[in-house]
Amino acid sequence: MKKIGFLGCGKIGQALLKHIKEKRYGQVVFIEDPFADLPGEPVVRSPREELYGETELVIECCTADVLKEHIELILKHGDLLMFSVTAFSDETFEKKARELCGKYGRKIYIPHGAILGTDGIFDGKPVWESVEITTTKSPKSLGRTDTERTVVYEGPAREACRLYPRNVNVHAAIALAGIGFDRTKSRIVSDPAVSTNAHEIRLKGSGIDIAMHIESYAAGAVTGAYTPWSACGSLDRICGEDSGTRFV
Repeated sequence: MKKIGFLGCGKIGQALLKHIKEKRYGQVVFIEDPFADLPGEPVVRSPREELYGETELVIECCTADVLKEHIELILKHGDLLMFSVTAFSDETFEKKARELCGKYGRKIYIPHGAILGTDGIFDGKPVWESVEITTTKSPKSLGRTDTERTVVYEGPAREACRLYPRNVNVHAAIALAGIGFDRTKSRIVSDPAVSTNAHEIRLKGSGIDIAMHIESYAAGAVTGAYTPWSACGSLDRICGEDSGTRFV
């Protein structure tokens, strides 16, 4: 059983909090969130190092900027399961995070989030010649007010992550698993006619052509309906000790 802390506890965090209790994975030491209304839970509004010192795993469900501010405090004391994957599009942060893992002997777990097949993308890393992803969301989800379908960005994934850090964690995960932020091509579409978050992924390599379409109900929210279930599956693979068959 692990001692677990939360940095942020919105839709994904609350699904994971419930899952931890149901599975009895461990003790939740703290939930650091200035806005959380979770009666009976150990909520704190600002960082307290003594609490981080009691944890073995911190689950981050906030924003890339907050994660960057906390990264050394987290890795000094335990491992990290991070959902703000766009933080890795910042080369300075990526270098620092990797150095801290080496310094303190920690692990950073990167969940597949809203998409499928990151294991296959990673396994095929040496052969991919091109990787493209198109994400279509409602204007509300993207913080926009478009009245017709609009391509709001097209270019390298690194810049997509900078412009829309809360909306393209999928792009960041694919870039990390595959050919990197600068070679992965991103397209972001704002469409007032949709109520889902949709991702079209295309990977091409020597003798290989893979296309994926993933769509999840969102109703204007940043997080789609599938992602909390996916998040719980990632936690199972970190904390679970069940015997029997496993997908690897």
